[in-house]
Amino acid sequence: MIRKGISRVLLLGAGILLGMTGISSTIVAEPFDKPVRKTVVNLGRSPLLMPINPARIQLVCFYYTDFMVKELNNPGLKGVRWVTVTPIVNRDLPACRLAHASSERFMAKEWWSVEGVKGSLLFLEAADGDDNGGRPFRILDLRSGTRVFQDSDWWDDHLEFLPTSDGTVSLRYLRVVGADCSIAQGGVSCWSKFKRRYGLALATIPNCTGYRHEGDKEWAVGDPGVPPEKISTPSAIAYPVEVKLSPRPSISAVPGPVKCTPIQ
Repeated sequence: MIRKGISRVLLLGAGILLGMTGISSTIVAEPFDKPVRKTVVNLGRSPLLMPINPARIQLVCFYYTDFMVKELNNPGLKGVRWVTVTPIVNRDLPACRLAHASSERFMAKEWWSVEGVKGSLLFLEAADGDDNGGRPFRILDLRSGTRVFQDSDWWDDHLEFLPTSDGTVSLRYLRVVGADCSIAQGGVSCWSKFKRRYGLALATIPNCTGYRHEGDKEWAVGDPGVPPEKISTPSAIAYPVEVKLSPRPSISAVPGPVKCTPIQ
């Protein structure tokens, strides 16, 4: 479903500097486009749930100026069943029903749900995380159905849209990536691989959390006397990026704190 609270002020430069210059310390983020109308059709309880579970199968239709985005959600199954897009012609709003119109196009099936719409772009989010612990999201062109961009962001983070003078879409988020080494074990040696690959030249090594031993105590990088097998799990990091989608997608690191956790 469409994420809440996405419009807010980004506070940059409070964490690790990544060597980028000329960036304002505060940028007002823009939200997803607000639907003109949202319709929810209750299709009854799912036979896949226990009788005491009140959750219902729902068909949700989001109406925008030029498109209707429709998704079917069965709470007895993981992930939305499908997402479709129907063009709106002459302001004639399509009915919110299970039957598919001849002009209706399938955008996703069985895993991706609607996150929001921005201009002519449809944002979908995955029902589960990836191997690095991030949350995959996908951007599709509403008119053609083609994939424009796909990546993974931090679970507690939100996509932030940045104001542009030419009407193109730019966004900022915490990008999640992994490596085949452990920062908690390899320290600077492992961290250097991340720095070279993702353009984090001036960033300092992050403190990795989530590496624990008996008693639920966390080990930090460089703690003495830590058995190597306890911190050998490869690391994933989440670092702030800005993505410009036009004329073709490009990713650049921006100032901000970097997180480090073991790959799940």
